[in-house]
Amino acid sequence: MKRAPESGVLATLAKPAAKVRDYDAHVLICKGGDCKKRGSKAVRKALKNELRAEGLNRDVRVDSTDCLGFCKHGPNLVVYPGGTWYVGVVEQDVPEVVQRHLKNGEPVEHLAAELRPRKRAR
Repeated sequence: MKRAPESGVLATLAKPAAKVRDYDAHVLICKGGDCKKRGSKAVRKALKNELRAEGLNRDVRVDSTDCLGFCKHGPNLVVYPGGTWYVGVVEQDVPEVVQRHLKNGEPVEHLAAELRPRKRAR
């Protein structure tokens, strides 16, 4: 709900006409300065090529994003669903990530970053 500016009354907004395509997975690849210097563009290209070769290019969405943090560990990527972070990815890692994680649904443990628990507010 959103307030109509002229009256301050709540107004119902129409649902957008655009339809979003459903994907099995979504991969975000960092293209920030440090990751770019360390080869994120080549990793993205290798990922797109590997997905095409495996016939997964219509099932997995790949997007570049600005800095994901962890700059000193880059290139970095995050795979959803699940939110698995891969840091320090090189082109040679891509076939394993595609085969094991994106095709078979098993995160590649030796490449995945360890998640630390969130700090809870007191």
